[in-house]
Amino acid sequence: MTILVFKSTVLMYHAIPADAADPAGADPHYSVSRARFGEQLRLLADCGLRPTSVRAMLDAHGLGHDLRRCVGITFDDGHRSNHEAAAMLREVGGSADFFVNPSTVGSGNFCSWAQLREMADWGMSIQSHGQHHRFLDDLPAAEVEMELARSKEIIEQELGRAVTLFAPPGGRQSADLEAVALRLGYERICSSRVGLWGDGGGGMYEVPRLAVLAGTSQAQLRRWVTQAPLEMAWQRSRYGALRRAKRMLGNGAYVRLRGALLGERAR
Repeated sequence: MTILVFKSTVLMYHAIPADAADPAGADPHYSVSRARFGEQLRLLADCGLRPTSVRAMLDAHGLGHDLRRCVGITFDDGHRSNHEAAAMLREVGGSADFFVNPSTVGSGNFCSWAQLREMADWGMSIQSHGQHHRFLDDLPAAEVEMELARSKEIIEQELGRAVTLFAPPGGRQSADLEAVALRLGYERICSSRVGLWGDGGGGMYEVPRLAVLAGTSQAQLRRWVTQAPLEMAWQRSRYGALRRAKRMLGNGAYVRLRGALLGERAR
């Protein structure tokens, strides 16, 4: 098992539509316009950082490479705009992990298997977001195992590449998720916990991530990737408050409240 000996920033994206005001079925709150994503890639370059998939970072670190100039890039849900994101990353010599639900691949506004194969050929990492986009803490143990096992099996069959990373939908984790994931052959869980990879807060198998939102400014993103201490402390505090709210209200009530406050379909 590869253990990181430094702290890395890992970013979590969702959709990058051409027009953020019309995100083609994606959650507007989690959608970053394509133009803004390009600006963010340029910001990373200005900071001397390279956008890199978590999978590539694990592989390179295992070979003894220094990854302190890398920033982890991940995408959840498999929105069709992820194909364009992969092309943009390829142009700058970068990569990312794309977490998909096999049950939605090729439907509606989601990437097709042909697009995911092309992305994998470009050096992108295609990983599991569960068979369906269901909150794992609402499911019985057998269903949790099915979500991880079936999605892994289908993605590997379709793409011919190993699936070793899992990102729980909505960041909701069942109590036994780590044990189930490791038994099924996963190496890491890319969570929604705010923090730096290697901070020790969630254990050696967890990769915490910072969610890039529609309202994330360039100045804020710069503080994230340069790991500004005060910014990280604020983000951890905010995450803690939101997590307590989710636990108090329950998933259903929290999602409804969030949707009402934001005036949009909530995740």
